[in-house]
Amino acid sequence: MKNILIVTCTFLFILFVWEFFSYFNPNLIWVLPPPSQIFNQLIEKPDCFLFHTGVTLKEILGGFALAFSVAFPLAWIMDHFSIARNFLQPFFVIIQCIPMFTLAPIMIMWFGWSYIAIAIPTALMIFFPLTITLFQGLRSVPKELTDYFMINHATHWQIFCKLKLPWSLPHLFSGLRLSAAIAGIAAIAGEWAGAQNGLGVLMVESRRDMDLATNFAALFCLTLLSYLIYSIILLIEYFILKKRFFKILKAHFTYSRLTYSIVFVFFVGCGILMGCHRQASSKPPVRLVLDWLPNPNHIPFYVGIHKGFFQEHHINISIKKMQEPGHATSYLLLDQCELALAYMPHTIRVEQKKGEVEPIGILIQEPLNALIVREGGEIHDLTDLNGKMLGFCTGGKEAASLNKLLANASIAVKGCLNVNCDLITPLRTKNIDVIYGAYWNIETEHLKSLGIRTRYFKLTELGMPTYYELIVLAKTKTIYTEDEFVQLFKKGLQKSINYSRLHPNEAFEIYALYQQNKSIQTLTWEREAWKKTIPVLAEQQEVSPMIWNTFQEWLRINQLL
Repeated sequence: MKNILIVTCTFLFILFVWEFFSYFNPNLIWVLPPPSQIFNQLIEKPDCFLFHTGVTLKEILGGFALAFSVAFPLAWIMDHFSIARNFLQPFFVIIQCIPMFTLAPIMIMWFGWSYIAIAIPTALMIFFPLTITLFQGLRSVPKELTDYFMINHATHWQIFCKLKLPWSLPHLFSGLRLSAAIAGIAAIAGEWAGAQNGLGVLMVESRRDMDLATNFAALFCLTLLSYLIYSIILLIEYFILKKRFFKILKAHFTYSRLTYSIVFVFFVGCGILMGCHRQASSKPPVRLVLDWLPNPNHIPFYVGIHKGFFQEHHINISIKKMQEPGHATSYLLLDQCELALAYMPHTIRVEQKKGEVEPIGILIQEPLNALIVREGGEIHDLTDLNGKMLGFCTGGKEAASLNKLLANASIAVKGCLNVNCDLITPLRTKNIDVIYGAYWNIETEHLKSLGIRTRYFKLTELGMPTYYELIVLAKTKTIYTEDEFVQLFKKGLQKSINYSRLHPNEAFEIYALYQQNKSIQTLTWEREAWKKTIPVLAEQQEVSPMIWNTFQEWLRINQLL
């Protein structure tokens, strides 16, 4: 009781200092919101946080069941066979050294948009401490006790159930407590790869919208969830191993029921694995993977689904959002979706690498990428970019395209800084003078909502030919590239675009219905971004060979293919 009181008082003191420091440092809100704002978000949107916490909890429990179902038999095998022990222990270390963040996208590609794709990375991260601690517990049994059992003609099963397993319980609980501390991180790693819901998804979306109060509120929920799981395991350990009135039941429970319980958990884990595999095998009719997180560019898709424009043509669209831009074509080629929203430059490069993709629709008909600078600064035209610091969030060929554009325009920047996907903070803090990789219809309004007025230079002003920013792709030699489906899809998409253009306010309200995670502030600036987006929506669905070939030739001449 005394320890709990000390921890509580320490926590409250930290919150008080944090709030006090934030009050006298207003700029801190851009990286660390005060506790009052964080808890205000929890109070205002309890249903949202409960839902996403429940999703993450389900993934953690599934990961625990899968990890335990693997750790228990492996620990037994390692205890009984030295050859397996010498082989498996280095293998475990190698697996533990692999960041689960890198494996999670592979899981999505293998198992699709299913529960198992999140549960497996979670299990992989926590099964190592479970296996090693359980193995150490089994190996820690004194030799004289093992000899005593053998003298009395005990079988291997009796030695395991009545001696080794009870003896290893403290080690097992130690592994469970360690796993509970990292299970939340493992689940978040899986969610960041491609989950549609969960605390990890909420963190990514709120961070992208600079809604840091929601971001830290989700982090608080994750921390609390991990702490509760840890506390429950600690409580169970206390009652089983230390509480006096449990000693009477301990022998019977440990020797028989505990063994059956562990076997039961093993089969539950296998059942989860098999059930999730069946779930991964059942594909929705038409899965459309967005290029990134939902934003005003995607409004016609939500309108088409809500108003039934796609269903009129017997097409049932299921939208899948992406936490990282640029992976949509990979999922398409690996048959984890039927349609993908992609960028035309990236699509041309995929085709060059013999990727079997084909454009079947157009969403945005003009380039949106631009160079964005602060208004009222030293940059008034392109020549003023000389000697300035540039921040970008793209790499590879996209960065090479930028360098070629700057070179062709005789612009020499001071330096280039990779800011990943956080384009807002560096420009606001004036660490960079110009950003590349942002959309002039989206990020300019986002910055404006944060009190930062900007201006932009379209890439066509630097000599890049026009192209289609967002197109819908399907895999060749599938029913989704057959003329019948393509024509029906084009009709549904164009009808959705036309309706969105004629009824912009209603279209945005429909979009907002599907964005329960977004705050009022985010939806406010996204409404203004939507007004800028309407003029660049596709006017027709036929891809112009001239636009395609001209841009492809420009890439070839500038050695960007």
